[in-house]
Amino acid sequence: MDPKETTLLCLVLCLGQRIQAQEGNFSTPFISTRSSPVVPWGGSVRIQCQAIPDAYLIWLIMLKNSTYERDEKLGFWNDTTPEFVIDHMDANKAGRYRCRYRIGLSRFRYSDTLELVVTDSINRDYTTQNLIRMAMAGLVLVALLAILVENWHSHKALNKEASADVAEPSWSHQMCQPGWTFARTPSVCK
Repeated sequence: MDPKETTLLCLVLCLGQRIQAQEGNFSTPFISTRSSPVVPWGGSVRIQCQAIPDAYLIWLIMLKNSTYERDEKLGFWNDTTPEFVIDHMDANKAGRYRCRYRIGLSRFRYSDTLELVVTDSINRDYTTQNLIRMAMAGLVLVALLAILVENWHSHKALNKEASADVAEPSWSHQMCQPGWTFARTPSVCK
């Protein structure tokens, strides 16, 4: 190919891209994380936004729901691949994020959304806490059992004392006198 034709081809391609950018045919910014979008509780995540070279401001925006956009600019950069760091992840920082870049005075382009999920609040290990709760419940049961045994024992002792305090009938202390009664039957001593 002739060097003039090559130069002309490069010029046409460059001008074509420039004209598309000026007319609003911008490429969609790309959003991604360095690691997984599933972040442990208290951890940090690095989010990368990628835009075209002509973009001069890039924002990271958190979406609260489909209609409300929290207009807190979590950061902006004059770079085509800025990296945003979100530290100390919790339930308030989990959600949908997207990037926005600006070209000119009023033209914006938005990326697709990126869903950040916080883990460890569901998968937390409660073994130690559960063992402590079970031990406390066991101590309460042992205390209740001791109270029941003491109550039963005191009632049993009171019944013995009460039966000993009751006077026995006088006929049981009478001397047994063997002999004959009127009917000529022998009397029986107990």
